[in-house]
Amino acid sequence: MQITFTSIISSAEDGTNYGGVYLNIIKVKRKVVADLLDPDNALTRVIMQINGEGATHRALHPDGNGNYFILISKEIQKEHRVDDGEEIEITLRPDDSKYGMPLPEEVSELWAMDEEARRVFHLLTLGRQRSMLYLMGKPKGAATRVKKTVQIHEYLKSTNGVLDSKELNAYIKADNANWK
Repeated sequence: MQITFTSIISSAEDGTNYGGVYLNIIKVKRKVVADLLDPDNALTRVIMQINGEGATHRALHPDGNGNYFILISKEIQKEHRVDDGEEIEITLRPDDSKYGMPLPEEVSELWAMDEEARRVFHLLTLGRQRSMLYLMGKPKGAATRVKKTVQIHEYLKSTNGVLDSKELNAYIKADNANWK
């Protein structure tokens, strides 16, 4: 099932309680997405197309007023050549992927070789798993993605799957100094 509707890229300060936290959003009326919603989950994962192009994994966030919004980054706006205030066509379909985003190839390869890395990763909450997958998949170069994947998993193994973001950043920074 998928739905298509039009909306305007607007500031999070216009009509949500998240002004100052998020920058740009796409407002979504509850009645428009009612058939896509999972009644057991306040945060529903979807795959979004903008103006019939691309496929981006996103979340429907409750706006505090009975409706929803989707975060839209400047990066996504640039990729789809859309601007603030512009009316766009949105197509949404349920995201039934395991992690709510693509699994980077480097991660699946590491897990095939290192069961402990896989185990500690899955001790994280689903949201933190997505955050870590995003960090591991973001670098453009394959070698950098491999390095980041190994660093994150080595950190998680050293903490038995307990994630402290500041500690992880310090771990990566110290490890990067060793790679030079």
